[in-house]
Amino acid sequence: MYRWLRNIHLASGLFSAIFLVVFAATAAQMAYRLPGPNSSETTTTIDVPAGFQVNPRAFAWWLMEQHDLRGDLTNVTSNGAVVGLTIVRTGASHRVEYDSHRNSARITTTSRNTLGMLNRIHHARGIAHEYWAINAWGWLLLVSSIALLLLAATGVVMWFMRHEDRRLGALVASVGLVWGLTLLVLMRLH
Repeated sequence: MYRWLRNIHLASGLFSAIFLVVFAATAAQMAYRLPGPNSSETTTTIDVPAGFQVNPRAFAWWLMEQHDLRGDLTNVTSNGAVVGLTIVRTGASHRVEYDSHRNSARITTTSRNTLGMLNRIHHARGIAHEYWAINAWGWLLLVSSIALLLLAATGVVMWFMRHEDRRLGALVASVGLVWGLTLLVLMRLH
């Protein structure tokens, strides 16, 4: 049984280490204002068939299918004949301004480098996005969180299996649990 627990402990630790390193690096970059994400911006104008001023969501889907703008639809605004929307993913964002009088759309694309993409991944959450890659990232984070729980549980069980002095192990486990729960509560209050 110990060997089986050890293998689960090792696999859980190795799997979650990748995600912990990414989060630690991006947190350090944000906290210490290290040289940050560089981005480049390009602007293009495209012709748009008439009729999209009525339904911005249909217009966004048309842009995603016909012009390969991938991501989640956000910030939909309407100001007379101009419909504005943003299509966002972790590596880029597309700000679109559609003028129904001219039947044209101006697309401003901001692309992020690797550090910028990792920075945006740090803030990504949930599994209910229109863009599949953000959903995949959410599922990987869920699996990583479960792996961290398995890492802790198997570590505690292996400690109790190998060491005779169980009071010290119980004290360390209790202090760690109280500390972790306190941090979770404090983070949720802010």
